[in-house]
Amino acid sequence: MKFSFQHRAFYCYLGMSVWICFLITVVYKYMSVEEDTVALKVIQHEYISKADLDYRKLFLRICNPPDSIVRGSEAAVDADTWLLQGVIVVTRHGDRGPLTHLRGGDKLPCDTVPVSPLLKSYEEFVLNASASGRAWWVTAPGPFHNFPSLPRAAATHCALGQLTPSGVLQMITVGNILREAYGDKLGTEHMDLTGKREMGGVAYSTRYRRTFQSLQALAWGSTRSAAAAKEAHSVAFCFRHCACQAQHALARKISLHARLRLESHPAFKELIKKLSKVLFESQEHTDADVVRDALLAYMCHDVPLPCTQNPNRTQKKLSLNKGKRKLHSQSVPGRSLLDADIDNLNMELDYINQLDFNNEIGRKARDIIGKYDKKPPLDFDAQMEREKLLYYQQRYMDNMAYDDVVIVKKNLDADFNFPNDARMDTDFDEDYKEPTPENSEEFCIKKDHILTLFPYLEWSYEQEINNVYNRRRGLLVAYGLIHNIVQNMIRIISENKPKLVLYSGHDKTLQALILALGLNSYHHYNIQYASRMIFEVYRKRDLRDEFKFTKRRAVAQDFYFRVVYNGEDVTNKLSFCRNKQNVVMKVLDPIDDMKTYNTYLCPIENIVRFIHDDYFAGFNVSNFKDACATSYGGEPMF
Repeated sequence: MKFSFQHRAFYCYLGMSVWICFLITVVYKYMSVEEDTVALKVIQHEYISKADLDYRKLFLRICNPPDSIVRGSEAAVDADTWLLQGVIVVTRHGDRGPLTHLRGGDKLPCDTVPVSPLLKSYEEFVLNASASGRAWWVTAPGPFHNFPSLPRAAATHCALGQLTPSGVLQMITVGNILREAYGDKLGTEHMDLTGKREMGGVAYSTRYRRTFQSLQALAWGSTRSAAAAKEAHSVAFCFRHCACQAQHALARKISLHARLRLESHPAFKELIKKLSKVLFESQEHTDADVVRDALLAYMCHDVPLPCTQNPNRTQKKLSLNKGKRKLHSQSVPGRSLLDADIDNLNMELDYINQLDFNNEIGRKARDIIGKYDKKPPLDFDAQMEREKLLYYQQRYMDNMAYDDVVIVKKNLDADFNFPNDARMDTDFDEDYKEPTPENSEEFCIKKDHILTLFPYLEWSYEQEINNVYNRRRGLLVAYGLIHNIVQNMIRIISENKPKLVLYSGHDKTLQALILALGLNSYHHYNIQYASRMIFEVYRKRDLRDEFKFTKRRAVAQDFYFRVVYNGEDVTNKLSFCRNKQNVVMKVLDPIDDMKTYNTYLCPIENIVRFIHDDYFAGFNVSNFKDACATSYGGEPMF
């Protein structure tokens, strides 16, 4: 007892040490097991989310949903030093249905969109304006007479090439950005697009429902009113600089290069063929851009990706419906079973009434498409050919460069945004091809296929934007539009009007413009729905004479401009502004006050000199006519 009492401290320390060691061992073991479990969970979570994250990023990049469209660097300049004089906007239309008839396309819910008070308000505005008949912006005689202002409800959800409610909401959102950025700076009277005010803006649209409806939605978003649209006779807004033989020669070279790229990647070619068999009902497509456009109909509307149907599995279903289909097919002579899925295209019959048959092209168009009038109801190819003939007539209305509308069709198919037409080298009146026989092998499109295909397409765009023939063609196609933009800039400077100019166009419109301006990023070239390119014209506020200290009149050197593409300032990337006498300033982000970045202003003399002196320097000529007469049988000249 005496010994134990004398060494009680030692035994106490020893017991505590054993207890601590025990606790450390148990806790370490528990923590090790927990870490392993957490690590396993994290690894699994990262693996699952990576595929979904990549797909989500791709969705945002190519579909441009309305909630991702936000203001960027629009009007982000030092307002104390610079005064906004005018704004010129070029847009692509909003989300649309596919341009090709898809297998099961009547089940795609393109007409659905998340509930939006903004969209509902716009629909109420259109319905109220149409309460006593047609809205005022479609009642006047002209190219847009009786055009519907909203996407028309049809038997199929995804109407071919037609704007969707999501596309309407996209354009309203873009309009809101214009209103927020420029409304106070320009003033209500200058942003008015109704055509009722002398100081109001000007709006152009191509003669397509999707661009016209997109323009009206954008106008309402920016001004809470509609627009009196002026017609552009071409997708490129070429105005008086349209007919150009060299464009077709260059287009053939570009198409050849695209085919060679695909041939050099047999794995991608095989993937595209497999996807085509799943997607398309009428024929197989090996064009990657056609497949991409079809996939967007599924991706951008959150629809499960399709599979081929095994005939053995569907035989029972087909036999049950055999009697009904037979009765339906017998009721319309010459009608195939697949034509039953395209009844909604009959609403496009009014396109034929838009053709002007009083000129030479109109009369020849009437003779060529007359056979379709005897074949009710209107089938898919007939509708496509009629809409294209309308475009051909518009394109050559002022320049009768060809005597035969058939030649016009063959030369311009590549320019027209109808990738479903795989018959460019065949006769104009070739009969509609029967559907490709069902494939017995079942194949489902998966996210992995899309995540494999789209990087190839982006790489292909990168090759395309650096293709010398494509850049030359872009200069020729976009010349009329750039010329018109510069003319409006000069009017803004000299006449102080119009302060707002809108062009509602297509992806081809912006692609040609991007090439002509010298932008060299494929991210810019890959045009999203509702993309916007904005030219802002500024003037120095302080116009005091440096020596007399008195106010003076503005001169050309006082005016600058900047270009904003989808919220990004690209002024310093333009070929005629790059490394030039730009004004550089630091500005606060309009959304985030904690963020600053550089913004640029380019002298307006640069773009004027570019369009008048340097535009055709690469062609070794000085004007559009001589550039279009250039032969491209040999090697490129630069």
